[in-house]
Amino acid sequence: MRDLGEGLAVLDTLDALNRANAEYDGGDIDLATYGYPRKIIICVSVGAVAAGATLDIDIESDVAAGLPHGNTDASLDQMDATGNQYYEYTPTRRYINIEAVVGTDAVDFSVTLIMQHCRFAKRGTA
Repeated sequence: MRDLGEGLAVLDTLDALNRANAEYDGGDIDLATYGYPRKIIICVSVGAVAAGATLDIDIESDVAAGLPHGNTDASLDQMDATGNQYYEYTPTRRYINIEAVVGTDAVDFSVTLIMQHCRFAKRGTA
């Protein structure tokens, strides 16, 4: 976890790379380690996109560790152009994972999960 100041920290990333037609998984993230953050921001940056290529990003979750997770809680689907997308995600289970699927051809992209430290959350909430 990298502290960004202002009560924000990077939970996990899929680093910027040119990725071919395949599925890519981040690691298992145990939210108990981070005090069960109430909100997570998913930041997706897309660079060069080959003709006909698409990118799908899913946040998967489960009550137990180990991939693959059985539930898809959030999806950013069919990204096929350069740009940035942001999604606010509310975790529902203890373990989460980033899954990226590149379809048809290569896409340059990165994904970053950013959380707010719980010590800055409103009193009486997790």
